[in-house]
Amino acid sequence: MRKQRVLKAAAGVMSVCLLAGSLAGCGVKKAEGTVSTTAGTAAEGTVQTEAKASDEKEAPVKLKLFLTNKNIVDGSYAKKMIEEATNTELEIIQVPTKDLDNKLNILLASGERPDIIQCETETMESQLLSSGILLPLNEYWDNYPNLKNARDEATWDVMRYSDGNIYSIGIKNPNPLSIIAYRKDWLDKLGLEVPTTLDEYYEVASAVAKQDPDGNGAADTFAFGGYQNVDTSWFDHIFGAYGALPNYWMEKDGHIVNGSIQPGMKDALIYLNRMYKDGLIDPEFVTDDPKRWQQKVKSGIFGAGVTKIHIFDQNNWSNYYEPFIQAYPEGEHVYGPVLTGGSDNPVGIRMASERGWLRTFVSKDSKHIDACLRLLDYLTSEEGNRFAQYGVEGEHYKWEGDKLVRLIDDKETNDLDLNKFFIGNTVLFDHSSPELFDAFEFSHTICTPNPVDGIFIDELNDIYPKLKEITNTRYIEMIVGETEIEGGFEKFVEEWNSRGGDELTKVLDEAYQAKK
Repeated sequence: MRKQRVLKAAAGVMSVCLLAGSLAGCGVKKAEGTVSTTAGTAAEGTVQTEAKASDEKEAPVKLKLFLTNKNIVDGSYAKKMIEEATNTELEIIQVPTKDLDNKLNILLASGERPDIIQCETETMESQLLSSGILLPLNEYWDNYPNLKNARDEATWDVMRYSDGNIYSIGIKNPNPLSIIAYRKDWLDKLGLEVPTTLDEYYEVASAVAKQDPDGNGAADTFAFGGYQNVDTSWFDHIFGAYGALPNYWMEKDGHIVNGSIQPGMKDALIYLNRMYKDGLIDPEFVTDDPKRWQQKVKSGIFGAGVTKIHIFDQNNWSNYYEPFIQAYPEGEHVYGPVLTGGSDNPVGIRMASERGWLRTFVSKDSKHIDACLRLLDYLTSEEGNRFAQYGVEGEHYKWEGDKLVRLIDDKETNDLDLNKFFIGNTVLFDHSSPELFDAFEFSHTICTPNPVDGIFIDELNDIYPKLKEITNTRYIEMIVGETEIEGGFEKFVEEWNSRGGDELTKVLDEAYQAKK
């Protein structure tokens, strides 16, 4: 059996109000029986289960799952194989990620509790954790070794709640998934090098946006863009050069502070406002949605800024590289370092939480805890994880040395519902190109870990979402010139502190000091 290719990343943080009484806790139920699972061969898609001595196969256990929408089709190949492997019958409620909190709130308020629940936001996770309806996975996982061994101790420690228990397993992805990148073919054409300072960067950004590097005679190229519900992470390469990252916690003189209100951010906003006025930033970043932004990345109109690391995978992870290379057959990206010139202590791009962008929980009120954990154990096993993503060896993929070669295209993968079961999985890159791994390795040298990742306090749920919204709104107003930066930044800092930022920082720092 080949060792799965998994990337290790440095440890990095971690409003919907649930209706009163809908999340009342109940006593922990014991599993239906002691079960030990070991994944069978991926080709057979089976899982062996120790059960009561019986010659008859037990009827499949019906489970209800509340998942982010991946368009899993009832009766599809992957779904049937997973059901067969785990002796389950899965009823899946699928909800768009942006609606997960609201739909889950409504569902739970109605008294209905799915056996398995997913959420993405820290707000909903905090509500669920404080509600008492979740199963502590760590109390059961000695009987489910694949689940227990799916993460290392450092990751489980980040997942551990304040009561000492672990209630969820997240998607394990490389971290970070963004990188500072430049169009190397354009740099070569323009006679420029990868910039290392803010002054050099401005020269590159100006050339990319103003000197028609694609040669089509239209003013349709920019340094970088972004999308609606603007996340300031798209500006990390500039903010970081000035020593902090907005909406991100950092340690300063041994204490926790938020990057949003650090003095250097004012100078960073002045720099970005100049870029915006000079036409170097895509002006549609305020109105674009994620899909539109992705289309622009794939079409190659951005040449100097933070982008998705996927663009470096020449085997087309998430379909970034292929559309790009079709548009620019000679196109090439190169990554760049943290920029200097704005601060004595520049910082790199932010990291996602090591807890994973999507977390999966089991309801402790489920009548089928054993089956829930059996499903998680299979999907987190090496065989089950690979099957869910790639299918069956010899039919859907083959090995050439240590390299996995897919035998089906993206459409067939989608039709079979492969690579759709995002339930505690570890994202595999057995099929990816060496260029992606080089980019992963480089990205780890330019990222900034979050020192409070894994700290759970009520104020993060009650206060922080609004503070992030305020920061995004005020920053964009200053970048596009709707608000004067001089005086406007100082008013923003006052607003941030008065709306709970001061209180949150104090409480979070106390929790951080206690955990150190």
